Amino acid sequence: MYFRNICIVIVVVFISVLIVSSCVSQKKIEYVFPDAMAKPIQEEYYRLSEKGRVLYEINCASCHTKKVKGKMVIPDFTEEQMGAYSIRIANEIHEDKVSEARVSAEELNLITYFFTYKKKNKQ
Repeated sequence: MYFRNICIVIVVVFISVLIVSSCVSQKKIEYVFPDAMAKPIQEEYYRLSEKGRVLYEINCASCHTKKVKGKMVIPDFTEEQMGAYSIRIANEIHEDKVSEARVSAEELNLITYFFTYKKKNKQ
């Protein structure tokens, strides 16, 4: 019984450390919204962009996020590039890996919000 309790405590502590380190290590993404956009609308687009960010990290980041000078850099896609993804013709790999069965049109739209409003990389 004592050994079992010790094991449970160790597992809980380990999981807690993983969760905390994961939260601390994530870089906060900045979003840029038009000044004329009303604050409640900005808040809604922020929420949608964050959902898109999570979907990007799950489905796209392993191929598209690159390490540059020791920092992970999320690319800046053009409207044309995002349009090609939305109709799934970017290339053969995307027809398979970003298929409608894997990433729905709604999810792809959320990823587009993320790329539309995320702060652009320094050139």
